[in-house]
This record gives sequence, C-alpha cells and structure tokens, in this order.
Amino acid sequence: MSIPAGYRLVSTDVSRAAEVLHVTSFAFAFTPPVKDADFVTRIYPFEAGRALEVADASRGSVGTLAAAHTSFRFRLAVPGDRAIPTAGLTWVSVHPGHRRRGLLTTMIADHFSRSLERGEPISALYASETEIYQRFGYGLASRSGVIELANGTTFRDIAGSDDLIVEIDSASFDKHAGILRDVQSRMTRPGTIVDFEEVTVAEAFLDLEYEREGAEELRIVVVRDEDKPLAWALLSRKGAWELFGANGKVTVKAWGSVEARATARLMKVLTSFDLMSKAAIGHVPVDDEILHLLANPRGARQAILDNLWVRVLDVKAALEGRGYAADCDVTVDIADAQLPDNAGVWRVAVRDGEATITRVTGNGEADLAMNIQELGAAYLGGTSVSTLASAGLVSERRAGAAGELSRAMASDRAPLCNLDF
Repeated sequence: MSIPAGYRLVSTDVSRAAEVLHVTSFAFAFTPPVKDADFVTRIYPFEAGRALEVADASRGSVGTLAAAHTSFRFRLAVPGDRAIPTAGLTWVSVHPGHRRRGLLTTMIADHFSRSLERGEPISALYASETEIYQRFGYGLASRSGVIELANGTTFRDIAGSDDLIVEIDSASFDKHAGILRDVQSRMTRPGTIVDFEEVTVAEAFLDLEYEREGAEELRIVVVRDEDKPLAWALLSRKGAWELFGANGKVTVKAWGSVEARATARLMKVLTSFDLMSKAAIGHVPVDDEILHLLANPRGARQAILDNLWVRVLDVKAALEGRGYAADCDVTVDIADAQLPDNAGVWRVAVRDGEATITRVTGNGEADLAMNIQELGAAYLGGTSVSTLASAGLVSERRAGAAGELSRAMASDRAPLCNLDF
C-alpha cells in the first residue's frame, strides 16, 4: 500500500475526536453547535479509527488530519439463516483542501487490509456518492423502499396483531438499546445487522436538537407479546397547521420487526397519531409483508433507493460463510484490481446448502467471468447472477451456468439493512 507523499497513516483514538469531526464537517458540509460537538465521542468507533495526517509543511500544517475513516464491527445476516463478520465502513472523509492526491485510495486499501486481519470476509457501507465506491469493488447488494402512508391507512386483518402490547416513550439509549439488540438478534433477513457493539446502535438514538428542524425529540414505539419485544420504531413528529386543520408528519428514523403480526401492529400505530396527516417510513424491504397488508396498495407513495453496498474481501471465506438454495457446480473467473488474492478462477461446488470453494489452476476456460463488484452485488441474494449476465456485467461461457449459480445464490427474502451506520 502506497501512502501519498507528504502524509502519514495514523490511528485515531478518542483524544482526536475534535480533529476527526473537523475533517468530517468539511467533507460533508455541516457545522454542529459547540454544545453538541461531543456527539462524535458517542457514535464513532475509535478502536478502528484511521486517518492520514500531514507530515510535510508543503501539504499544510504538520500534524493536522487531512482525511479519516473508521469501521463498525458486526455480524451481518446472510442467506441460509447465517451471519458472518463484517466491516461496516463509515465516516469516510477527505478535507477539500487535500483532494485529488490519492488519500481516499490509501484509506480504502488500509480498510481492506485491516478488515482481513480481523477476519472480516466482507465490507459493507451506505454510499454517500454511489459512483465512488464502485471503483473499489463495492456492488449494490440490497435496495430499500421508502413509503408514505396517510394517517388512518387501512390494513388487512392479521391474526393476533391487535392483541399485542404497544409502548410509546421518549427514546433513550440506556433504556431501549437492549430492546433493539434483542429484536435485531432474532431477525433473519439477509443484510440485517444481528450482532453488534453498543457504538453501532448509538447513532440510531442520536438526537441532536439542531437537526430536528422543528420536530419533537426522538420517540420510540415498542410492540411486545407479553414481555417479549417483537418490533420497534424510532420516530419524531412535526406538527403543522394549515387553513383547514392539522397537517403534521411522522418521520420514522429506523425500525425493525421479527413477525408479520408485529409489523402490522407497528404500522397501525405509526399511522394513527393525532394531528398527523402522514407517516414517512424508510428501510422497507422491497418484498415486505406490509406492502401486501395494505387494503389500498395505491394509497402508498413509494420510492426505491439503494441500500447496502457489499465488497467481498475474501472470496473463499465469504462464499463458504453463506447458505445456498440449490446445488450447483460452477467455475467463476473473478477479476479484482485491489485484492489480487481474490483474482483467478474459483470452483463453487454446492451440495445441500453448503459450498466448497476451491481455486482452479490450469488453462481451462471458466463457466462464468465477473468483476468482484458483481460478486458483491449478488452476495446477499437480492440481485441474481442471471440479471447481471443479461445486463452484460457477467460473461457466460457455458450455457446455463449463470442460471445455475443464480438459483444457488437466491434468497427467499429480499435483503435489507435497517440500521444506518
């Protein structure tokens, strides 16, 4: 890994929190009030924090940070009701005064190296700019729905839903983080963060006054079956009055559920607050049951956005770490510009849901050829290899090979990550 001239790579602990925030605020164009500036100490995983520091006066003030990044460590649900260690890349920032000098490339290489050292075979992120991370092999692995429902939306009946207990409270990390952890640990949809450190969920509870834009403080809705939590939602309401009455809006910051009856109960609560006319709900899986429980599907305004981007760091460990829906025996020629250990021909042999991944030597032509980006896109089962082949992004050299691998890698549930990081 080469480091641009005039800089040095350093780790950043909490003592450099103000400097990290300074770089990030320049990169993302925001300025928190002084009284809120310590928020970074609560939501930034400093144990993985890295930065590029100015080492030559020709580049700026020696010792100042020019770029920074970190990653969350968690286990991500993957097809086959399994979960694998994942590096959640985040807070990637380059000061505008240091752009176009290769700092981002160096940080990504550093992230890949350190993630592999920790035994994390995949990296995942939310992309601030989607074109940037495709250059480094990240593929669009899941998509997220955003729906707006009118207050009083009618849902079809689902047995047991109305019997569940609902609690509504001011959101508190100390009081409610355990509920999120409990529910998340029982969710099996691919892309779900199911096991995580406290700092991973701290951002969900972040409630800075200057960001509210007139809305209330963060609230939480919890749906229980007796004392067992089944669903949760973090939200805020913003009141508004117009000539003919109240026109407030509920904005759901994040939510999760383990059962359809709990999802239905949660959605009924979110669309029944007094003085509110609508609820905006993000992180909705594209095949979520709630879309089928709407009495009037046309009544929901919907949009589809990119959700999680996945980068396979270790082909063998990543592919053997997930489950499969069908048997297959396919060879795949993978190109990887950043991590040459992944490049080459791999045999994907699947039987009874288990894969054996071996490197193929020799001069024989592989059944399929793809870039590492396409493997990341297909990894969670949300994008089929056949679709990528139809788009010209996967080359099929043996007739039927794309379909064979597609059926094996398919997921019976569309992937989605419901927590931002």
